[in-house]
Amino acid sequence: MTFLPTAILTLFFLLLPFFLMFLLFRWGWPGLIIFLVLTVVGLLLLIRLAVVWYYNAFLITNQRVILYKQHGLFDRQVMETEYHKIQDVSFYFKGLWQALFHYGSLKIQVLSSETVIIMEKIARPQKIQEIVKTIQNNKSKDNDELSEEELTLLAKKLKARLDPQKLRRLLEG
Repeated sequence: MTFLPTAILTLFFLLLPFFLMFLLFRWGWPGLIIFLVLTVVGLLLLIRLAVVWYYNAFLITNQRVILYKQHGLFDRQVMETEYHKIQDVSFYFKGLWQALFHYGSLKIQVLSSETVIIMEKIARPQKIQEIVKTIQNNKSKDNDELSEEELTLLAKKLKARLDPQKLRRLLEG
C-alpha cells in the first residue's frame, strides 16, 4: 500500500500554517484559530498515517500467510490462510515505474472459495511468491509422509478393527 498521497497531504497541512503564520497572526484571534485548526488537522493526519503504516503487515510463517490491513484509525482487516488452502500465488507489475523499481502486487487465491488476498505495492513480489510457493511445497511434502508414531497408531487401529484373516490379506496384497 502506498502512503505517498496521504504523506503529501499530511505534509501540506503541517507546513501550510507555518508558511501563513505571519499573515494569520496579523488577523488576531481568528487567524490564531485558523493556525491552530490547520496545525491540529496536520497532526491528526500524521497520527493516522503513522498508525496505518505501523499496523499494515504481511506475515509469512511456517503455518500460514497472514495479511493485516489497517485502513484507518479504527478500520482493520485481517486475512489469513494456511498453506494447504492456497490454490495459486501470483504477482504482477502495473506500469513502467513498478517494473523499473521492482515493486508490484502479490495475489493469493484461496482454494474452494472466492477469497483473494492481495498485497499491493510491495517490494520484490516475485521473491515473496517464490518464498510462499517453496514453503507450500515443503508443507505438502511433509503432509504426505506419516511419522513413525502415526503409522504405529494407524496399524493398531487397523488391527483392532479387522479380524486376523482380513488383516493378513491386507498386508499380503
